[in-house]
Amino acid sequence: MTPESLNVTAARDRGVSARKTKKPRRLVLGVGVALGVLAVFSWHQLTSSRPATAPASVGTQELTVTVVHPEKPGAATLQLSGFTQAYTEAPIYAQTSGYLKKWYFDIGGKVHTNDILGEIDTPEVDEELAQAKAQLQVAQAAAHLAEVTYQRDQTLFIQKVLDGETRDTAADTYAEDQATVVADQANLDRLDALEAFKVLRAPFAGIVTARNVDLGTYVANGSVNQLFVVAQTSPLRIYVQVPQADAQLVKIGMEGDLTLPQFPGRTFQAHVTNTADVVDPTSRSLLTELQIPNESGELLPGAYVQITLKFAGNSPYLAIPENTLIFRREGAAVGVVDANGKVEIRKIVVHEDFGDRLEISNGLSVSDQVILNPPDSLANGVMAKLAPANSEAK
Repeated sequence: MTPESLNVTAARDRGVSARKTKKPRRLVLGVGVALGVLAVFSWHQLTSSRPATAPASVGTQELTVTVVHPEKPGAATLQLSGFTQAYTEAPIYAQTSGYLKKWYFDIGGKVHTNDILGEIDTPEVDEELAQAKAQLQVAQAAAHLAEVTYQRDQTLFIQKVLDGETRDTAADTYAEDQATVVADQANLDRLDALEAFKVLRAPFAGIVTARNVDLGTYVANGSVNQLFVVAQTSPLRIYVQVPQADAQLVKIGMEGDLTLPQFPGRTFQAHVTNTADVVDPTSRSLLTELQIPNESGELLPGAYVQITLKFAGNSPYLAIPENTLIFRREGAAVGVVDANGKVEIRKIVVHEDFGDRLEISNGLSVSDQVILNPPDSLANGVMAKLAPANSEAK
């Protein structure tokens, strides 16, 4: 055997020996991995089959809580926006043609009934009036002559001195002249009325809110141009739109507190006088009118106001303290303790938020026990123990 063949044989023997050494190591490593996987699986099965004690402890946990009962509010209120309006407003138009001779009151002027606002110079009407008076005198004279003639002819006819035709002609002439007098008198009365319209008067006591004419301006009878506008501001009307949900609560005579931005800290008393008795299909609200005396005249028509209506009698809502409210994703809710001491998270509908108290329109009754200062951990099914009645809510 040559030296080269000996070296090859020795190398082959070393490789065989190395392979024999690696096989036990791989076997040991595989068994170790299998045991590790088995241990993890066994631990998972053990923990998943163990009873969940934490939720059970929450379900059996008993809280000590202070509760209140919802109450009927003494008087329900509703705050609305509205506006003021003059009790009566009258535009003054020209009822005769001419030129404005003089005006006596400007805007803001306080007037009484029949106060003269202005005077119109009417030369054409004056001439027509003078002519009508003369025409009436002529007609009256002719009628008088016709009457005398008729009476004379009637006497002669009775004495059979005058024929009947002449007597009848005199009677017709007398009747025609009487009719002419009536027509001329009516024309004179019309012109007298136009003369009276030369003087513009206030139809009632109030304030002049507009003067749209100046000296020398020509005004025409029947024109649509307003010369003056007079408004009666005592009493003053207030109009508000009451939502449909509260429309049935509005009663004639009920009171309302009136506040205005220009009078901070002051409240004026108004009362309901009329309602439209129909819900507006556009706004779904009831037009409601209130009145306020406004004897001082400090409240002005057309102003923006806030009205707080006071509903008398039984309110349809319930009142609870503000610190009973729970905010949830589903909306406002409160915690209610039933007769068995179990807590229920109940959804409510808040009608009005007055800061320290809430008016509830749905979700509660006067017999419910509502939890004060509910903890964040409050949940359905939690058992609750009521604190003594004289303990204070923290």
